[in-house]
Amino acid sequence: MAGTSLKSLSPPEWESLIDDYNLGGGARLQRWTADAPVLDLCLSSLLRKDFPLQLKLHILTFLEHYTLEDSPPPSSSLSRLLDALRSVIQSPNDPFSLKDQFLISTTAVFIASLLDNDDFSRCAPLSGLVELLLTIINRPNHGLDRQTRGISCECLRQLELAFPCLLSEITPHLWSLCQSERTHVSQWYVLLLSTTIRNLVKLKPSDTIASISNATIPLIPFNFPQFLIDGVGADFVWKEKEICYKELRRVVAFLLECPQYLTPYGLVEFIVAIIPVAEELELQASLLRVQFSWLLYTFEPLLCHVFLGLYLKFLDSFEGQEFEVSSRLLLMSRESQHHLVFRLLGLHWILGFFALIVGKDDTRKRSILDMRLRFYPTIFDSLAMKALKLDLLAYCSSLLVNPGDASGVKNVEADKEVYEVKLFKDGLVSVSAFKWLPPWSTETAVAFRTFHKFLIGGSPHSDPASSSVGTLIESNIFYTLQKMLVDSTFEFKGLVPVTVACINRLLGCHKHLWLGEHLLETLDKHLLPKLKIDYSLGSYFPIFERISENDKVSPSGLLNLLMRFMVFLVKKHGPDTGLKSWSHGSKILGICRTMLIHHHGSSLFTGLSHLLEATCLHFPDLEVRDNARFYLRMLICIPGKKLKHILNTGENLPGISPSTHSGSFFSLQSLQSFPDLKRSGSIASYIHIERVMPLLVKQSWSLSLPNFGTSADKPGFFEGIRDNEPTSEERGSDSSMNDDIISENEILHQQKVPLRVMDAKISEVVRVLRRHFSFIPDYRHMPGLKIKISCSLRFDSEPFSGIWEGNTSANVLDEVDKLPALYATVLKFASSAPYGAISSFHVAFLLGSPPKNAKPLSQTDSLAIVPVENGHHIEEDDFTAPVCIELEPREPMPGLVDVSIETNTDNGQIIHGQLHSISVGIEDMFLRAILPDDIAEDDAPHYYVDLFNALWEACETSSSTGRETFVLKGGKGVAAISGTRSVKLIEVPATSLVQAVERHLAPFVVCVIGEPLVDMVKAGGVIKDIMWKDSSSDSSLDVTCSPTTSGGPLYLKYFGDEDEGEGQIPTSRKNIGYFHILIFLPPRFHLLFQMELRDFSTLVRIRTDHWPCLAYVDDYLEALFLD
Repeated sequence: MAGTSLKSLSPPEWESLIDDYNLGGGARLQRWTADAPVLDLCLSSLLRKDFPLQLKLHILTFLEHYTLEDSPPPSSSLSRLLDALRSVIQSPNDPFSLKDQFLISTTAVFIASLLDNDDFSRCAPLSGLVELLLTIINRPNHGLDRQTRGISCECLRQLELAFPCLLSEITPHLWSLCQSERTHVSQWYVLLLSTTIRNLVKLKPSDTIASISNATIPLIPFNFPQFLIDGVGADFVWKEKEICYKELRRVVAFLLECPQYLTPYGLVEFIVAIIPVAEELELQASLLRVQFSWLLYTFEPLLCHVFLGLYLKFLDSFEGQEFEVSSRLLLMSRESQHHLVFRLLGLHWILGFFALIVGKDDTRKRSILDMRLRFYPTIFDSLAMKALKLDLLAYCSSLLVNPGDASGVKNVEADKEVYEVKLFKDGLVSVSAFKWLPPWSTETAVAFRTFHKFLIGGSPHSDPASSSVGTLIESNIFYTLQKMLVDSTFEFKGLVPVTVACINRLLGCHKHLWLGEHLLETLDKHLLPKLKIDYSLGSYFPIFERISENDKVSPSGLLNLLMRFMVFLVKKHGPDTGLKSWSHGSKILGICRTMLIHHHGSSLFTGLSHLLEATCLHFPDLEVRDNARFYLRMLICIPGKKLKHILNTGENLPGISPSTHSGSFFSLQSLQSFPDLKRSGSIASYIHIERVMPLLVKQSWSLSLPNFGTSADKPGFFEGIRDNEPTSEERGSDSSMNDDIISENEILHQQKVPLRVMDAKISEVVRVLRRHFSFIPDYRHMPGLKIKISCSLRFDSEPFSGIWEGNTSANVLDEVDKLPALYATVLKFASSAPYGAISSFHVAFLLGSPPKNAKPLSQTDSLAIVPVENGHHIEEDDFTAPVCIELEPREPMPGLVDVSIETNTDNGQIIHGQLHSISVGIEDMFLRAILPDDIAEDDAPHYYVDLFNALWEACETSSSTGRETFVLKGGKGVAAISGTRSVKLIEVPATSLVQAVERHLAPFVVCVIGEPLVDMVKAGGVIKDIMWKDSSSDSSLDVTCSPTTSGGPLYLKYFGDEDEGEGQIPTSRKNIGYFHILIFLPPRFHLLFQMELRDFSTLVRIRTDHWPCLAYVDDYLEALFLD
């Protein structure tokens, strides 16, 4: 039935369909299937003889993915799929590859469709599929279709996994087929039998288990077992079923002889199936040990992993083989011909294996220590291998509870160096024997990682009953480690950041906090006296910071060192010093501030007061002297707790960046903490941020109207948003806002006002306005409306390179790959105008603009940096970054947005500075009125016209809606309309005015009235989806338009009694039509234009409920129409 109306697809159409599905999923198949079932569409093409083989394979794969991911076909459709499979299998002309893929895809579709089906009594297609598969595999040792038989066995195994005990009643036939098969396909037969036996043993489908060796029912036809229909199994112990138990042991014994014929992946599946059988039948684990010990001596990682899994499952059976296993794993990691991943995996296995077997057995500990010489890294080992071998040495160190444990270890003499120290020193040679590499190098990270593991070896996280603090501090390894740390840090100042990161890691750990504190005490006692007083002392300031933060370390030694360094700075200061004195002096004061925060005043008063006094009197930099004077005055006059509170509060103030400490060995502190202020001061001359669309009016002023002594119960110059039902707490907290809240007296006064009677016209106006205001968000209780200003950021390469890179040579700047770049740029915005909180903007990467006098770039150079269009030139947009400034205005008024930048250069320098401000004009506030959710797109023009008429009526100064309040979105705030009006005469031709409206005000036009004007606007094609009205048939003109004579001129009357009959003009200057323009001003105001057009002049009538905006509208209209 469906086949008669089904349209078959051609091969190109199938390729397009599959591409669409891969790109967009099932949602993009509608235009190809035409609501026909995907399964029927596939089958109609698979059975065609003219389709290429490769396309059929793709269609089967597509059907399988579509079934698994989108929509499994109903069980009623599976019969057609099974019939198609039979026809392909029985066809002598179809290749075996198509048959194999058809079997796989059909099995996957059946499993996906029937997996959640509990009623197997009605699943005839499934029994038909199983019967077909059994027919295929029931030809053991047949040569031509052996691959197809293997695929059929795998399909049956997947069906058995999806529907457990599906094949339980034909297990004897499967065992017989396994015994008969002699080709390489026997692997699939073995896996099918092992999976069936596992489900049979685990689930016990029947209390009366028939003989497994003798078949009682035929293989074909296939019937569902009763267990699969009822879902109720038996409860017994296999040893009680003596006959079945013996036969199962025979089957298991047969299966245990088969692993040598399995591939590694097949062996993994076999082990997964055979282990539960061995546990359920309570077989001796020694059988598994004998059968699978050979896996450890292969060179296949998967087989080694299988053996270790068996070892973990049966620990008692493998007892005595621990060091044979570990030796083999270690040998595999030392074989250089193996892949590095395999060798690393072997070391990981050894670490886990040692942790599994060691326990508290001293004999095993000493046996592991005897293997230590084989753990040392070799010269040709990769860095990853060295790191893991050093971990093994650290693990050996952790096995020693006390120094005497090394006395029984081979090749270690009692009167020589302590064993732990020898392990550490000999192992560290591989990464630090010749010279310490830079702190950011991986070798240094590995060395300090090993240092950390040896340091915490006696107190690991996993052992709650570890050694005491006193025992570890008095140990030789701890003494050696801290001595190495002091000597290395003193000799190589580049290791300071890594040392600080190591100490931070210890201080951040609750269990090892005492270790970090003790290391800081060691550095204070042994490192500080060794340091030479010169400018290089600044490299050790990160360590000084950590010492000053810890109250367990006495500050006297550090204060003494800082005093001597301050004297050195005073003596060495000269005209060539530059900013060194200021930089080091500021850092010293930062350390003093840290001491004031973390230490008691009594412990540092004398030394710190002397240091600050000397700085106040003698330091050459004025800023440092002033800051030192402030700290000295606070130290003397403010008590300790209050002083700590003041300084802690100061760290969180805007503009003061709190110190951040790295918690990782790999995140090192920046070496340039203080930017060059002299170079950062003029960055606005070469880093530019500009508006994408320039303003029509360059506003240089804004109207700010404070409330001069107005009482709380009277509104100011204009009313803002008020609370609907204010509480006493809200009145107290918001009383300082500009007329946002009406006092309780005013509310009571309003409640006493008698009810007013409104006519139908005013009632309709109020209804439209209430609906409109109900969709305006109240910015006090929810996110308000936002405006977006699009800008672009760029910088000039030539001045930038001359200032920050010291390179102004033209021949370097001519090359594209030498152009400077800015990284991780953060733009921060602030404004004195009421624009709310302004989010910062991030630019990941920005390439500098090439010099204007640079030679043209070749195509090769261009391709190295930026895209090339047609191989001719580079776009200017490639050197600019788009920037979006989001403002949430509290009042529609122009203003300035100040822009500050923080960015990084190629060489790691940090740039701070102020850029030119961005101007915000009144036109940036123009938004379309909010369209309610229940208004369809076709009804939107009519809604905007009604809203315009309602607002026009409400903004009339004598309007009867003046005392109405309208509830905003959320129901907490209300707003009232206090309208005003104005008029402006613009003497420009009508065509110019229409073009200006189309360019700048087209989104806000809601209605065009007058046949000549309608024809003119429609011909332009810019303004669409609005109301078009003929003036003769428009009944709203008496509401929105003031009456004028049809033939009279447009002019403003200075006196009301002027003769209107004078000054008549020719009829060629008659009224052309009207524009109605509705503009929403956030957060909740409106601006309305009604433009009456004549040939050479236009009269603009303006109404608004925010009268201060009239101060800007006049300049805007001048610039809009007269420019």
